[in-house]
Amino acid sequence: MKKLTTTIRLEPLREIVAGRKKIEYREIKPYWTKRLQNAGRPFMLRLINGMRPKAPEATLIIRQVRRNRRTGYYELHIGNVRAVRNWSRVDAQ
Repeated sequence: MKKLTTTIRLEPLREIVAGRKKIEYREIKPYWTKRLQNAGRPFMLRLINGMRPKAPEATLIIRQVRRNRRTGYYELHIGNVRAVRNWSRVDAQ
């Protein structure tokens, strides 16, 4: 299974880890179009909050990608959260 890695702000990452956010959005641009075409379905998506060595991160299974031309975003439908690393109580609040 392919794995893509990208960054994310802390608040959306909290919502995903808590299970309240089921869709992650990425702009329809050549960069994401190429990455998503090569990923296949399903694939793993590693989201990292920042670039420091101990940055909070989560690895998700993306089961479906929908291209919404009306909004201009790809909709990445989250299947489940596979792993969470460097997560503390402060991050969870």
